[in-house]
Amino acid sequence: MSAFTPEPSAILAGGEIVLEFPFQAAWIAAIRRLRRRRWEPATKTWRVPADLAPELLEVLAVAGAPEAWLDQLRPHAREAVAEAAHAGARAQRVWETAVPHLATRWPDLFTHQRAGVGFLLTPRSSRGAILADEMGLGKTRQAIAAAHEAFPDCPHLVVCPAALTRHWEREIARALPGAEVAVLGRPYRPAAWTVLSYDRLATHHVALREARWGALILDEAHYIKNMRSRRSRLVLGGPGAPGLADRAGQLYLLTGTPVANRPMDLFALLRAIRHPLGDDRLLFGVRYCAGHQTPHGWDLRGASNLDSLRERLADTLLRRTKDEVLDLPPKLRTYLPIEVDLDAYRRVWLAYAERVAAASRNRRRLARRLLLAEIAKLRHAAALAKIPAALEVAAEMVEAGEKVLVFSYHRAVVKAFRERFGAQAVAVVGGQSSRTRQAAVDAFEQDHGVRLLVGDVRAAGHGFTLAAASQVLFVDYGWTAAEHLQAEDRAHRIGQRQLVTVTYLSAVGTIDEEVEALLGQKLEIAARLIDGAEPTGRMSYLDDLVEILARPDHHPGG
Repeated sequence: MSAFTPEPSAILAGGEIVLEFPFQAAWIAAIRRLRRRRWEPATKTWRVPADLAPELLEVLAVAGAPEAWLDQLRPHAREAVAEAAHAGARAQRVWETAVPHLATRWPDLFTHQRAGVGFLLTPRSSRGAILADEMGLGKTRQAIAAAHEAFPDCPHLVVCPAALTRHWEREIARALPGAEVAVLGRPYRPAAWTVLSYDRLATHHVALREARWGALILDEAHYIKNMRSRRSRLVLGGPGAPGLADRAGQLYLLTGTPVANRPMDLFALLRAIRHPLGDDRLLFGVRYCAGHQTPHGWDLRGASNLDSLRERLADTLLRRTKDEVLDLPPKLRTYLPIEVDLDAYRRVWLAYAERVAAASRNRRRLARRLLLAEIAKLRHAAALAKIPAALEVAAEMVEAGEKVLVFSYHRAVVKAFRERFGAQAVAVVGGQSSRTRQAAVDAFEQDHGVRLLVGDVRAAGHGFTLAAASQVLFVDYGWTAAEHLQAEDRAHRIGQRQLVTVTYLSAVGTIDEEVEALLGQKLEIAARLIDGAEPTGRMSYLDDLVEILARPDHHPGG
């Protein structure tokens, strides 16, 4: 080795072992075999999580690394082994002392909720678990109980959608009276429980990284499914930016839709909890996502070997449905075709048809981004056409003494309902503060005079309990079954004592007819993928709709 060539070094920094060494193919090949290792081009260093120090030491020794370099690694390896042993012993003690007494300590929990707490507390090699109960079964309370039992003297961090921060604050106060809760919409301050939204992760990331957390709870954990998104990198870590997950003793990932569209949606969650299936994205994709190469790269959007995947995740992912654990009244889903004034809709359709025809004359198809824009216009026109009928349907429900939960994706629809029903209606829409949204929810649940809650699906369609509603009315459709299932189950959940009727309004002669058919297929596929049988067909019905509307001979309600 030349005098000018740096000696191999191993330095612990930020929870990672930073490796710098002269080029040796055997050493590089050895490091590449490790899980979660990464190369940082800016500093020309390899970085390996500190918990993998024993494996790093072993592979480098086999590759013939200098003894002096191995000596630098041995203290880190011993510390990692000791920490793993300590964590395992601690988890076993918690399991043995807490689980047998959950009924006494948490008497207000349902039987299935105590079982869920026990599942989260189960000692396992990964650093957490995924609680994927169907919406409405009380995942929030289960996670609070598990975090408190596992780390009673440590602070906990909850990351959730912005609309749910006040919900978490309230649930923590109910479960643990007197517990200090800090909701971060302001500068960070230490507290027993810290709650913040995914949107504020970047603002507080540095301060949160400096703390040690007992449990890190990610509510609606599918928010981090895209590993390239900023929020995912802040949680999981990335080049030059260790993630919050590394600062927590355990991760509890909560989601009622663990597979919103395809098995690959699970990969980031598995990586977060250090499950072996989260080590290699390509291997996971080939095995469980029908991965195959295309001229444009790997296509990992499919689904395959799902029975094997469920078996591999049996000790890590817990999924219960209402039918399995609760004696809830049934939920009926109906599609109500309505005749609407099509004049305005047809003008939008004619413009769309001309664009498709022009593209066809030039022997090409309309670009996907242009088709998506046209679809958005058609959806909006159909929603506007349905407003008069939707108001009448809702009025009949209110006159029959029902409380009604109304969902739409369009502000014009929400505005029309508020103008028609006045003080009888409250709204939950994007742009409101979490306090305003919670006040609207409370009024709907508790005030007999408030008969309707009208909500944007994205703002009101998850997290809240709206069991006062016996009628759920969808004025228009979204693109994923997961969104619809979440929104439907705002009413069909713990506390519901009535039959819940879910009505979808479908405007005859519009794009609704295509979307209604595709949504029905999607709901079936989602149920089969999450709860048992092998799915067939495509997983994204937006893709199917794009293909249908791209055909020059197709008439979407023309």
